[in-house]
Amino acid sequence: MKVMKIKALLLIIVSIFVLSFSSIPAFAMQNSNYGGFYKNYNKTVKIVVGVNRPGQQFEISMLNVKHAISYLKSEGKKYSIQVVFYGPTVKSLIPSQKMCLTMLHMLRSEGVSFRVSKNALMLNGVNPKSIPGFVKIIPGGTLQVFKKINEGYTYLIAM
Repeated sequence: MKVMKIKALLLIIVSIFVLSFSSIPAFAMQNSNYGGFYKNYNKTVKIVVGVNRPGQQFEISMLNVKHAISYLKSEGKKYSIQVVFYGPTVKSLIPSQKMCLTMLHMLRSEGVSFRVSKNALMLNGVNPKSIPGFVKIIPGGTLQVFKKINEGYTYLIAM
């Protein structure tokens, strides 16, 4: 029991540390020319984000999306971003995970779409009815990522 309390405390501390960087502009904001790549790039920037682990990977992925949006908006670029949840991270989508859901609502307001794997929901014992209505349930997460890649999306995953 003591080990579980220590792990929980450590997770909270790491979460606070990671989230504290959300107020610091990403490297993209500090070095916004990217070698001039986006200067003449007039297509919609398409990104699919795969998230399969709760905790740090979830948080870093959401911050990456937030910073990408800030950068792309500052450059006047159009974007299409989809986040796909699969694996144990689907547990982050239940109502008791208020911090995670707050981040999703914020990103949703910026036009990000969300998908969750039905397979992962079943394997992790998560009731599909407990998932927010704006998160579309799809058959499989990895197949969704492959589909988006085939549609020209760039795959982003935090390790």
